Amino acid sequence: MPSSNFPQNRRHMLGLGLGLGLGATMSPLSRALAADAPLTFQLSWIKSIQYGGYFAGLEHGSFSSNNIQVAFNSGGPNVDPLANVATGRAQLGDRPIGPIIVARERGIPIKVIATVFQRSPFSIISLADKPIRSIKELKGKTVAVATSNKPLMLNLIRDAGLDPDSVNMVPSAPDPSALVSGQIDAYSGYSTNQGVMLETRGVKIFSLNAHDLGMPETAGTIYGREDFLNANRQQVVRFLKGAIGGWQWALSNKEQTARLMVDKYGAPGLDYKAQFAEIVASEPFIKAGPANAKGLLAIDMALYEKIIGIYRKVDIVKSDMTAASLCDPSFINAALASS
Repeated sequence: MPSSNFPQNRRHMLGLGLGLGLGATMSPLSRALAADAPLTFQLSWIKSIQYGGYFAGLEHGSFSSNNIQVAFNSGGPNVDPLANVATGRAQLGDRPIGPIIVARERGIPIKVIATVFQRSPFSIISLADKPIRSIKELKGKTVAVATSNKPLMLNLIRDAGLDPDSVNMVPSAPDPSALVSGQIDAYSGYSTNQGVMLETRGVKIFSLNAHDLGMPETAGTIYGREDFLNANRQQVVRFLKGAIGGWQWALSNKEQTARLMVDKYGAPGLDYKAQFAEIVASEPFIKAGPANAKGLLAIDMALYEKIIGIYRKVDIVKSDMTAASLCDPSFINAALASS
């Protein structure tokens, strides 16, 4: 997973604007696809174990058994995944919920249809021998925060009764090594990614999960353009059935899934030990909340309502957005009912 929840730079925001500008003219998306037409799914980051369920589905037939052909396009630092979906270069995609809310607020006609990580592993990470166990303990400390995450971090700091000026926030990098060198006291990132990265290097850490602090998020949030979703309902449901099957297999066969990513599907240079550790660490976040009661990839509408409320509190959402306008759970509900 990338290390921040929101668009990280001006180029990305321009990409969102581009998606908005082109969105109204992309009428070809409204045409229904043939039952066996291939789908393109835009990943928000490079191909790695955080997408292991999708590639397990390719390898073990849960997509083909549902008559779905799908290509998963890699994301990364030079890819604007939301713009690729908004402009029709991909039909579906995944993102942390933050950029999706930002795009929806800007008028891009996308909807959330499923959730892989029911709880985001986004955390404030510190060294185990110098743990930061609460927001109040950030006073006088230096914490690396993505620029686009500052509004929510400032909200947490204020809610803890701290003066924001008492916390030194500096820009974060994808690699958390500055924590080890002592340049920073804490790093805001994913415990399943940057946290695992440190642990597999032999660094003991302490993670303060943002969800537990009252900053709920989802990650691996599956979304698509409304016109495509409406015109291709059955194909989207069948895709979700294939994804559910793939994630079920991946979580039941973690070693094999890690090996698949390293040997066949993942980006070059992946480390097996780190990939295996990441899927083990990810399982509780994937199986949390409604996934435990309803099934994998289910949508928790009450959680999304709460997330929108927090984004409204920090002035990211200024419209009358609701969970019902952001999400359409009918797709995943249909997939779960027939799986």
